[in-house]
Amino acid sequence: MTETESTGYDGLSSRLVPEAELRAFLLDCFGIAGHELFVGRDDRVDEELRDVPQDKVFAAFCTYRPACGHFAMGFDVGIEGRLADRVGRREFAERFAARFGAYVLYGDTEPPGLWTVILVDGSRLLAAMDEEDDRYVLHAATAPVPGLPGLRVDEGLRRIR
Repeated sequence: MTETESTGYDGLSSRLVPEAELRAFLLDCFGIAGHELFVGRDDRVDEELRDVPQDKVFAAFCTYRPACGHFAMGFDVGIEGRLADRVGRREFAERFAARFGAYVLYGDTEPPGLWTVILVDGSRLLAAMDEEDDRYVLHAATAPVPGLPGLRVDEGLRRIR
């Protein structure tokens, strides 16, 4: 029997989620106990892990950071393979969007330069984005994104390979 390899789910959220809410979501989403999860702001990880033994392994390890532009935060969640078996990348993004009333950008198997955006209602679209430092701005999408009335809609993005 082969085991699923550990992986990571990273993305951007249009809503800045408080750490306590993010923690509760991850515990519920992956069905794990509190001691199996680390959540912390990416620039404070060393400080927050100062008193944790170096050989401690977390089933899920989440860091987050503020962002600007069309997104309020970025997140990176490293997970054990057993958790990836429970909740796939797309399902994770859908749950995140629904739970926090946010649109979520993530990457999986899209053509280079495109990203998937999950809207609050669970619908998906492809988008192209400009990024510089922690500023992420969508410049085109295959459908309108609520709250971004000036975003150019371009169905032609679906044909990019």
